[in-house]
Amino acid sequence: MNRKEFIKTSCSLCSIAFIGASVFIESCKKGNGTTPQGPTVNFTLDLGSSSYTALKTVGGQVSLNGVVVAHTSTSYIAVAQACTHQGCAVSFNGSNQFVCPCHSGVFDINGNVLSGPPPSPLKKYTVTQNGNILTVAG
Repeated sequence: MNRKEFIKTSCSLCSIAFIGASVFIESCKKGNGTTPQGPTVNFTLDLGSSSYTALKTVGGQVSLNGVVVAHTSTSYIAVAQACTHQGCAVSFNGSNQFVCPCHSGVFDINGNVLSGPPPSPLKKYTVTQNGNILTVAG
């Protein structure tokens, strides 16, 4: 291979590598405008049931139908359970954040990405309370 062919081949390979790296970096950006993903649900929880005892305590949580329902200091909240990075199950840390154990993704109580590799927010659900009954929908 002569010098001219070597330079031409090297430049071509560098261009391909640069384009590949650009696509990879772009796919890892946070808040890329995608709509939060999660199941469409409409279910109720009876806080009087022993199955949901954890929700009686601030910081408590239960997971049901692909959704994490948590008790904050002021209300009940619900977000999609699957992390938007690689689908690992997030959990409520009791400090108004949802955490993914796989790659340290952190989300606020509205499902927005605070840190880590998740590319988009968690889907947030509407939670209404009527007596001991919580309704989760969205």
